Amino acid sequence: MKLPKYFKSILWFADFNKISLKKDKDVILYQALEKGRMEHLRYLLKALGKKAIIKFAKENVNKFSRKSILPFVQTIFLRTAK
Repeated sequence: MKLPKYFKSILWFADFNKISLKKDKDVILYQALEKGRMEHLRYLLKALGKKAIIKFAKENVNKFSRKSILPFVQTIFLRTAK
């Protein structure tokens, strides 16, 4: 699945033409949670669903530079309809 062009800003280190949500899901989720904006998270919510995002945040909580990522994810995505 091809990502929208606005993901280039958080995936600057990757060859954007070769990156895939299916193949590179973990790196995309990490960058979106660590450096992204709400538009990145809205897109990932539609593409992956809230369970996948929450699960990723829980499994990788110690890798984030900010310890507030997990509470943020839980607050934002537990309130969404999907």
